[in-house]
Amino acid sequence: MKKLKKTRKKAKRISIGKLKEQADRALQDWYRRHYPNKFCEMCNVSRFYCMHHFITKASSNFLRYDTRNLVFVCKGCHSKFHKFIEPTYPITLRQSRGLEWVEYIEERRYLKKYDNRKELEKLINYYENN
Repeated sequence: MKKLKKTRKKAKRISIGKLKEQADRALQDWYRRHYPNKFCEMCNVSRFYCMHHFITKASSNFLRYDTRNLVFVCKGCHSKFHKFIEPTYPITLRQSRGLEWVEYIEERRYLKKYDNRKELEKLINYYENN
C-alpha cells in the first residue's frame, strides 16, 4: 500500500486586484459615513451618491486614493460622467476648484503608487477603522 503524502495547506493570499477593490469599497464607505449630508459638486441639488475619480483609477494609480482627485457626485451626475453626456463637468470642476487644484492633479497624474500589498492593506485598515 502506498503512503499518501501529507500536503500543506497553502494560505490563501488575496490578489492585488482584490485588495484594490477592497480599498475602493472602504474608501467609498468612509465618505458615506463621514459626509452623509454632502451635496453633489456638479448639480448642488441631490445628496452625493459616491466619490467619483476625476482622473480615472485606470489612468492614474497614484491618484486612485488621493482625496483631491475625488469628487462628490449624485447618482445622476455620476452616470453623466461615465456616459460623457455632460462634457462641461470637467470644465465646471476646473473652474470651481481652481488652478492650484488643476496643477496638483496634472502634476501627479502619471506617478506610480499603490501596487504594494502593505500600502493597500494599510489603506483598507485606515478607512475601515476611522
